[in-house]
Amino acid sequence: MKILRLSILFIFFNSAHAANFETGNTIYSGLEDWKRDSSANVIRASTSYGYVIGVHDALQEILLCSPPNITKGQIVDVVINYLRENPQTRHLPADVLINQALVRFYACNKK
Repeated sequence: MKILRLSILFIFFNSAHAANFETGNTIYSGLEDWKRDSSANVIRASTSYGYVIGVHDALQEILLCSPPNITKGQIVDVVINYLRENPQTRHLPADVLINQALVRFYACNKK
């Protein structure tokens, strides 16, 4: 089952790279809106927030082993801090950057 999930994830990431609908720049901009005042640009803020949570959920128990009591706000904070600290990479696909941000803290420990 895990191999099937990894295969699906591989297809997802490859197709996402081809389309590149979201980049770190677009997600960062939306998350900044969300942190300031999500009502200022509710669509962009909500889309960015949901995108981050969706990537997290897709990677959970495959590459990520987040604690069971983690909040969505914590997940978004980790990603926005990563994007803020690494502006030179924001042109890259958002899913890749979200993965890089979250793996730093929530990677599964393989024993």
